[in-house]
Parts: sequence; C-alpha cells; structure tokens
Amino acid sequence: MAQNNNRSIISMVVTIVIIGFILQVAFVYADRIDSPHKAVVEFSKAYFWLDKSMAKRLCNAQRTVDGVDVVDKYIQSVASNAKESGWGINYMKSTIYHIKTQTLSRDDSNAVVKLTCYKKKTINPLYMPFAKIFRLNKTYHVDETINVIKEDETWKVCGKVFDLPANPDLS
Repeated sequence: MAQNNNRSIISMVVTIVIIGFILQVAFVYADRIDSPHKAVVEFSKAYFWLDKSMAKRLCNAQRTVDGVDVVDKYIQSVASNAKESGWGINYMKSTIYHIKTQTLSRDDSNAVVKLTCYKKKTINPLYMPFAKIFRLNKTYHVDETINVIKEDETWKVCGKVFDLPANPDLS
C-alpha cells in the first residue's frame, strides 16, 4: 500500500516537472517575440535610467541628428545639468513602474503606442526606503504617445520622444 503512494507521489512530481519545463520553454519563446509595446517599454526604461542601450531601440534615422549622436548628447546634457546643480549623474536616474501601454494605431510597419507610467528617482537601493519614510521622493506621472516603426524586422522608436531631438523628416 505504501509502495503505491510512493509511486503516485513520484509520478505527480515528474508530471509537475515536465509541465513546468514545457511552460518555461513557452515563456522563453514568447519573450523573444518583438512588438511595438516591447520596444516602447525597453526604450523608456533605458531612457529614464540614462542607459546608452536606448540607442538599440531608436530608429536608424534618429540615432544621429546633424551628425551628432543623439543618445550621447542627451546623456551629456543630463550630466551637465546635474553637475551645475551640484549632483552626480546617478541623481538624475529614474525608474518607471506601473507601466501600461495601449496601441492607438498599427499596421505592418508603423504603430502609435500610448505609454502611461510613473517614475521616481533611483539614486541607490538604500535611498528608496528612506525616501518613502521621510517623503523625500516625488512621483511623476508619464503620459506619452510614441511612434514606432518596424526596421530590420525589429520595432524601433522614432520621432519626438521625451526630451530627445527628433529628426524633422520623421515627426
């Protein structure tokens, strides 16, 4: 009798492990699928974190304006503003959360996505609990409509986005 219980427990565990493996493979595959929403969220996270990887999600025509690298110029500008205020560039980094996207229009190669989220300064991991207790950190609402195009089989942000200069031909 005890042997039957052990076999059923073992078969149940094996079944759960197999189902878990199949689900994991499905989730990994689903995460590889590119979409306008994914492009907007990845770009926005990198933008507010002042991460140069935002250039990967910018369309080719917008990476340089008048021969100047847009991402480098933006990050240098933020660093300069921070220095003038007496802060380091890390003080200017923000994180976004409660991210919601909505497709306003879409065809095979263009989409317009509305991004709504909240952002907060993220100086250092220890800052957040203290900022919350002493109410030092303000929350800002972000509501932006972003144009996205399909370029080289990848969705990329294009046009006027946040404070980045836009290529006049794309706006």
